[in-house]
Amino acid sequence: MGNINELFNRAKRIGEVIDQKVREKKNIIILGHLDADGIASASIIAKAILRKNGRFVVRITNSLKLKTVYELKEEDYDFYIFCELGAGMGSQIKEILDGKWVAIDHHQISEDEKSFDNVINSWQFDVDGTREISAAGMSYIVALNMDKNNVDLSCLAIVGAIGDKQDQGEGRSLIGLNEIIVNDAIGNGCLEVTKDLMFYGRETKPIHEAIASTTTPFIPGLTGNRDSCLATLTSAGIKLKEGSRWKTIAELSEEEKGKIVEVIIPYLTLAPSATDKVKELIGNIYTLKKEDEHTSLRDGREFATLLNACGRTGNGGVGVSICLGDRDFALQEGERILAEYKYTLNSYVQTILSDEKRVAEGRWSFTVVGDGLIDEKMLGAISSILSGIAKFEGKALFVRTVTNDGDISFSARKTKGCSPALNLGLIMAEASKFDGVGGGHDVAAGARIPPQRLNNFLKVIEDRLREVNEGKGQNIN
Repeated sequence: MGNINELFNRAKRIGEVIDQKVREKKNIIILGHLDADGIASASIIAKAILRKNGRFVVRITNSLKLKTVYELKEEDYDFYIFCELGAGMGSQIKEILDGKWVAIDHHQISEDEKSFDNVINSWQFDVDGTREISAAGMSYIVALNMDKNNVDLSCLAIVGAIGDKQDQGEGRSLIGLNEIIVNDAIGNGCLEVTKDLMFYGRETKPIHEAIASTTTPFIPGLTGNRDSCLATLTSAGIKLKEGSRWKTIAELSEEEKGKIVEVIIPYLTLAPSATDKVKELIGNIYTLKKEDEHTSLRDGREFATLLNACGRTGNGGVGVSICLGDRDFALQEGERILAEYKYTLNSYVQTILSDEKRVAEGRWSFTVVGDGLIDEKMLGAISSILSGIAKFEGKALFVRTVTNDGDISFSARKTKGCSPALNLGLIMAEASKFDGVGGGHDVAAGARIPPQRLNNFLKVIEDRLREVNEGKGQNIN
């Protein structure tokens, strides 16, 4: 699991630095990435500072560009905390902001950046930041070293890890350092872990809507199609109502749940990896016991999706407010944003699947062109959903779109059957050679480049994919 003692020692030093800035009444800005993990990570640090009566603001952003760092320097802040942002930019940030910053992250970084004292990154300590701990988990360890009472923030760390698809253990369980954080949360009384059906909205949605809302696994013919789900379940004789009230998955007996699985299996057999898809229907459920049963915050995966919805629709502040405890206006707004977000995602996916011109298949990859369709903030969510669809299995998946300022933004995912040696994070990091930025994990990564360098970048991607799949050239694992 890596050098855990050294990681905790670094977390203690980073926590002490933040503590000192709070005591000195410094103006602190916390910058977090717009996905669920970034929002949870930034919120954990914000909550830890808030409890010490510190002065701070939180800003959620899609990416960190050099121009942004220069602009930050001109603003009225004394100290900068980057959460799940800035990997690969350590030298530039150091040059611009001197020593007035720390970065908390779990993305792959260079050997040079691993030596930075004001960076705490899982890879510095040989801890797998793709599978064993998220940025929110790293923030939690820092917060816990600031004050042991911050153990209640463990549930937010779990939400961040789930949002970053780190539930990769048996039965969709969290592993590595994440498992230690799970035990902290259980010990704190804020978490319960059980085995159950994995449909989205298992406690909050009618059964047919929960199945229609489920994208992992993607169920051909049912995902995104409420009417089809309703007709399928009704024809199978499954009781969906109790009187006039729609029942939820969580209310069903084991026998009823078994019937639902039987009904869905024929749809999953359309996929080459049907057996694996069926297994994905049942797994670990992470229930946040202190949250209301009738909200999207009760289930860890739904909470993560809500944060993703807030961040990817430009409402990151709503997500932060919810993480900081607002269960009134912010939660109501978050639920509204979530409903619109799910609708938009489904619309994007259905358009892509029905428009063959948007999908180009190469020898080693699929490329989905989202120009004029996909908002740049939604790329990561779309690529994650598409990577679970059978037609894209066996090859790397790249989803790209034109950004508001004319750049080309990429989101890349490994699909089932890809070469184990493939490291998308290192491939996307090569964007820096073409006046862009990029990086991430071996299984999920992203990049942003100017349009005039697109062809050069595409050639590098193709070259690296060929090297890996033919077993030649560099080993990019």
